[in-house]
Amino acid sequence: MDDLVRYRAMESLCRQAAVHHPLESWKMLAEAERWHHKALEEIASGFAQRNSTAPTAATTQDESRLLAG
Repeated sequence: MDDLVRYRAMESLCRQAAVHHPLESWKMLAEAERWHHKALEEIASGFAQRNSTAPTAATTQDESRLLAG
């Protein structure tokens, strides 16, 4: 989560720099896009980690009760 916050902050700083430095805006916007993609990758990896974890024991017990009853 800390990485995601950092990536979003860097993206924002690059976009702000693009506004204040118009001659270098193309470079700053490209850098902002790179940070944006890193943030999206971080979000996707977080979802993948949560989806790959085994269900908790309570969930397994609840499922067993549903199947038995």
